[in-house]
Amino acid sequence: MIHLADAIEAYLTNYPDEIARITLQLRNMAKHALPGAHEFLYYETISYSLSDSPIERICYISPSEKYVTLGFSFGARLNDQDHLLKGKTKRARRVKLKTLDEAKNKALKKLVEEAWTDGASSVPILKQEMKQRRALTRKRSKQRKPKKGSTRSRRKRR
Repeated sequence: MIHLADAIEAYLTNYPDEIARITLQLRNMAKHALPGAHEFLYYETISYSLSDSPIERICYISPSEKYVTLGFSFGARLNDQDHLLKGKTKRARRVKLKTLDEAKNKALKKLVEEAWTDGASSVPILKQEMKQRRALTRKRSKQRKPKKGSTRSRRKRR
């Protein structure tokens, strides 16, 4: 049986030593700041979620060759007093870390803790929005389909 810790450590062997150290620093911080979070590997990221579902992901750690990204699914809602977060999407924000000293910044832990607290209320809202979008999409696709037995062609005839 392979434990998740072993899988993550094996996964990090694919990256430079400094990147692995930064990732492990962030992982240790996340374990302490996210009580009860589910940790799992998902598309080359170490994800932290309310459950085992990626839909309920609150934050993630994503190593690359030159930096490590600490991402927040609902980062736009966070109180970023130190102006660390980057991104312009409706919900998500991220921080790119290139050194171990940057990863030890206490402001990161505050963001992670706030993300966890806020995520518990944000995830149900997101799920409801997704459900409404799917229902609207189904409704629109039913309206566009020609009825059975209809001889009407979609192409214009010349």
